[in-house]
Amino acid sequence: MADDNVSVAHSYNEACELLRSGFVKHVRLDWNVGSDEFFRIASDWCDAGAKIKRRDNGFVISVKGFPVPRQH
Repeated sequence: MADDNVSVAHSYNEACELLRSGFVKHVRLDWNVGSDEFFRIASDWCDAGAKIKRRDNGFVISVKGFPVPRQH
């Protein structure tokens, strides 16, 4: 995945907005993600088929076509 194909989120809410938009397939989590936020992201998105990978001292979440996960 090339860096120009990766959108950047600066918060959990921004990451969710980008992923729900349907236009973004890769989002770099560009904030100090705490363990609670990380597990919340994993629960909300990975259960629905997204993948989270560690990359360049951070995380990138990637989605394919799937229904929008439940939001709390």
